[in-house]
Amino acid sequence: MSTVQKVNFEPVSTVLQTQFRDFPLADPTLAQPLNAVALVDGEWMVINNSYKLLRAADIATLGTAGAGGRATLLSFPLFAERGRYDVQAIAGTKMPVIFRGEWEFDTRIFDAAAVVGSGAAITTVLQGVKVATIALGGRNYVGLVGHGGSADAAPVAGYVTRLSANNGGKLRLINGWRV
Repeated sequence: MSTVQKVNFEPVSTVLQTQFRDFPLADPTLAQPLNAVALVDGEWMVINNSYKLLRAADIATLGTAGAGGRATLLSFPLFAERGRYDVQAIAGTKMPVIFRGEWEFDTRIFDAAAVVGSGAAITTVLQGVKVATIALGGRNYVGLVGHGGSADAAPVAGYVTRLSANNGGKLRLINGWRV
């Protein structure tokens, strides 16, 4: 099991070939650090029809792999630590996500034991992972759980390259989409 800290999504590979994009939040209050459900780096987001960021799943319901059809959409990892002043100061309260490129990151926002839908626990290197609502430290986040392979309709968000048991409690993954 992972624990949420100040930095939850750390690059392992170079980020020079990775494209970050700032998108406005559909709910700007999620950038406020004192908000009980504030966003943290390593949570997964989708872009809505208004070109704004939403959490990729409903955090009110543990285990959801999406709400309002979001489970079938490509998700992007958030790359801004909770409470960053530059994010709060940007007009429209924009948050950066990793939008394109190839990357490898360590994340704390995952639940290796959770089985969501037709998914599976995270147990092997190169196993696919998907996005779902998980509980860490008494609070829900949108993080990673094991993908169920061909029986699972959710998109693959990434592939495990190092298990948390061998990586200081952090799950290492490469992106599943190659845009």
